[in-house]
Amino acid sequence: VCAPAPDTTVCDTAILNVTAGAADMSVTQPATPIVSAPGSTVNTSITCTASNVAPNSTAIAPTCGATAVDSTGASVPVTIGTCTPALPLGTLAAGATIVCPVSYVTPGTAGGTDTTPVSVTLTGTTSATNDSNAANNTAPVTRTIIDAVNDSASQPGGTLGATTNVATNDQFPASSLFSVVTGGSCANASVSGTGTATYDVPASGTCTVNYQVCAPAPDTTVCDTAILNVTAGAADM
Repeated sequence: VCAPAPDTTVCDTAILNVTAGAADMSVTQPATPIVSAPGSTVNTSITCTASNVAPNSTAIAPTCGATAVDSTGASVPVTIGTCTPALPLGTLAAGATIVCPVSYVTPGTAGGTDTTPVSVTLTGTTSATNDSNAANNTAPVTRTIIDAVNDSASQPGGTLGATTNVATNDQFPASSLFSVVTGGSCANASVSGTGTATYDVPASGTCTVNYQVCAPAPDTTVCDTAILNVTAGAADM
């Protein structure tokens, strides 16, 4: 700052020190779907939100993403679509959000094979250069894998109304619903809601009962299928 005339050459200097205010990035994701079937694609989203910590602060170089692992610890590839607003960003104002579509393919193969993992945990992640609170930078959601596994049974040939519990080797959440599906060859086949298959055994040879198990609400459309293979054994007189 300089004095007025006639002393305009009389001046002094100083420095303004500017400190970037702290921000806070947090992340959330929907809790549903909570169940998925082997080989199916789970589509969800990640929402990353900026909050003020210092007055008028903004999040600098914010990030928003996700990772996933199955219950065995193996990494599950995650696809992150185009976020809104698109990344990368220089800053994100307090109260603003980044929303990213996220998807992954559930491990395993649908239709009777035994899938080793029992769940997948998808973790939403966020950060910023000036993020002051790392405690809310992750948001994990664990989704159960529903898995119907093929069965086999040997019954005396010609038995009417034979039964087999097909649920014993399957993995499924409580209150899941079993039912018969078309395509089997055993006569008079049915499957109870809890997984007991009832059928007529042929006099000789084999037949099949096709069934499915579906998750409880709100994921009732999430199902897996399997086959009960029945072999007619020798009768005992």
